[in-house]
Amino acid sequence: MSDAPNFRRLRPRTLIRDQVFNRLANDIVSGRLQPLEEIRDADLQAEYGVSRTPIREAMIRLADLDLIELSSNRFTRVAPIDLQLQLQRTEAAHALIGHSALQLAPRITDEELAELSRLLNVIRAFDTGDFAKHEGLVLWYDFYEAIVRMAGNSVIYTLLREQLGLHLLRSVLKARMPDDMIAYLERYVDEIESTFARRDGHAARDLIINAFTVTVTAPMLRAIELHAAEQKHAWSAHVAHPNGDVGDQGS
Repeated sequence: MSDAPNFRRLRPRTLIRDQVFNRLANDIVSGRLQPLEEIRDADLQAEYGVSRTPIREAMIRLADLDLIELSSNRFTRVAPIDLQLQLQRTEAAHALIGHSALQLAPRITDEELAELSRLLNVIRAFDTGDFAKHEGLVLWYDFYEAIVRMAGNSVIYTLLREQLGLHLLRSVLKARMPDDMIAYLERYVDEIESTFARRDGHAARDLIINAFTVTVTAPMLRAIELHAAEQKHAWSAHVAHPNGDVGDQGS
């Protein structure tokens, strides 16, 4: 697919099981397959045109990444999004990307600067309000993946690509971004480009960490708090009226 992120293009895979893994992973993180949606081997065999074996192998890999839930003889389904785990993954990602920016910026080459500028121009051309959607997340992932790749730490790069990348591409916050956040991101694109051009690693790291905090971490924390409050309210209502007889009091 044209929007396939870089981490799935760097090492071309030729095995059928890897092709199935890439396609099924993209169907999950793009939202084509929704959380808790059941996945049937026979349906995928018909759609992908492959045998059952590579499909099961791909599912096991995706289960190891917490993107699929497998229950023997019961169900195979898309894993729900755990906001707490997603928050932890995001915090790990921005720490790794920020460190990579710190290391890269002082020694970045003109060719690497040109690549980052090209990626930022693609981001500039996208509808900023849709950055929280999968298509927007792909563009940001490509930019941050390039920073980590250029920095040259193979351990960090592997962690980003193999453990965190797919989760970073999974849309969590469904609402369109508010105007103040859109304005912030528009400024950020220019600032991060200028910071790398100045080869200021500390400023690049701080900008990246702050951008993750403002646009991802803080909204996710609010979503977690709101969900907890809703759960508490629902439990309190159940305890007060265990039989659901709300509104019958005093009749």
